[in-house]
Amino acid sequence: MPDKQVEQAYQAQVAKINSGASILASAVISPQMDRGSIITDSAARDESIRQAVAGGTVFDAAGESAGMITATAANAIRQYRAVYNEMPSAELMASMNATIGNMLDPDSANEQVRQSVLDSAGGMSSSEGILQRNRQVALVIPTQLMMITNDMVTHIPANYDKAEIFRINRVAGSTFGDLTEGDVIDSNFSGQYSSMDQRMLIGSGDGTKVDFGLDMSSAKGKAMPFVKGKVRVLVDRTPSGEDDNRGGIHGRFTDADNEMVTMTGTVNYATGIVAVRFSKAPKTGIEIHVIADISIEKDPTLIPTVDHEMVSYTLFPHESALASSNSIQSQFTGRREFNIDVHGMQLGTARNLLAADKDRKRLNDMYFYAKGEKSFSVKVPAGLAFRQHYEAVQVVLLAISTELMSRTKRSGLEGLVAGTEASRILKSVGQPHMVYAPNYRQLPQPHYVGTVFGYKLKEDPQMSNPWNVLCYAKGREHGDAGYVAGDAISAVTYQHSVGRKLKHENTLYELAYRDLHPYNGRDWFMWLKFTE
Repeated sequence: MPDKQVEQAYQAQVAKINSGASILASAVISPQMDRGSIITDSAARDESIRQAVAGGTVFDAAGESAGMITATAANAIRQYRAVYNEMPSAELMASMNATIGNMLDPDSANEQVRQSVLDSAGGMSSSEGILQRNRQVALVIPTQLMMITNDMVTHIPANYDKAEIFRINRVAGSTFGDLTEGDVIDSNFSGQYSSMDQRMLIGSGDGTKVDFGLDMSSAKGKAMPFVKGKVRVLVDRTPSGEDDNRGGIHGRFTDADNEMVTMTGTVNYATGIVAVRFSKAPKTGIEIHVIADISIEKDPTLIPTVDHEMVSYTLFPHESALASSNSIQSQFTGRREFNIDVHGMQLGTARNLLAADKDRKRLNDMYFYAKGEKSFSVKVPAGLAFRQHYEAVQVVLLAISTELMSRTKRSGLEGLVAGTEASRILKSVGQPHMVYAPNYRQLPQPHYVGTVFGYKLKEDPQMSNPWNVLCYAKGREHGDAGYVAGDAISAVTYQHSVGRKLKHENTLYELAYRDLHPYNGRDWFMWLKFTE
């Protein structure tokens, strides 16, 4: 795809993300906010949400269930904010909005949507099918916000057949300052580009040379006019001479022999040529610089530009499916003798397992792709308290952050996913370095713990090596992550007719994106290993 088309596709994707996030936020965030804070009066908050539903939201197609779905989503948003002290990202909001839109669009021209959502009701009547669909839609936001990998991935508004993800590099569009046209402008760049006051080395003393010069045509490939009165000469990095607005350069300085050295010279303002002569040769190793302001008034074409190189990658969704069944006899027995809805219980278990498996699948992929490692010994040296020693792990984390920044050119360390033993070590550093999430309780599944040394800390009890820690980076712009995720169709239920075996069977089906970023996905993940 040509660069122009890639840029247009990227801008369209960003616009789609912003639009989708805004639509969902207007339904589940804005109604419960007042001047940037959650409305504390539950009655007033609920009334505000009801008014939003009455005014029309993304859940309108759910009919009478729209209020229930909106309230459920709003509760999930408040819980997320209470835990993470922030609202879900625009990417995540847009991805959830796209999923909900896919599931609530009964008139979709896409055959797969109709078959996967409404037709999943199977033998049920149309009204029962809609109720089942609405219950599934109500689970989209709570399920998504419970996942601990949300800040580890870049979310995409998911299509049913394929989706695009982009890599963007900022490049110099001009040869100016320290950059040549086409040079990548990333975290490694620290030179001159946008500033018109350019500093240039024109030579170093050797004890004999007295003449030094600068020609912008030779140094930068083209003539560049100077602003009068803004040309200076530096000797040993000390301002020692300047122009006189008439094309002359004059100055003096005292050298290492305590002798006064004078300089004279000329400057051609139109073409950017400087010639300087010293009354005594500068000592060996003494640097001679010229600082001059480039006149963009005389030549506006010299204004440097920034271009974007964009590469598009195509991703395809993956299926997930899980079946559950129970006999008609067990269903009736459960209700009659134990007042248990066996069918509902099995369906709920399958749905919860599918949701948990989504998080674990992403984590397992990240564990597999993580590249490189650093270690930290948990053995406490003599003379140190264990907490003093464990606080030193921050030094290793800073080194990991530096390496991640060097690799990705976008972000340093964002957060950690620790095994149980590694998590115990990190938790033990205590306040103020370890800050727990509100009402934290350790769970037997991947969960958010809080922050340690300012980094997000999560715990995975199922990590194969409990002493390991996955370290990840995450940038601020769309596509700046090592992993790409998004649900085209969240989990929907297919109910099968009861056959001769008197089995009540259901199949949960989901279509989602979950892939390593095609550009440099592995560079965003790294291991910290605690050793003895």
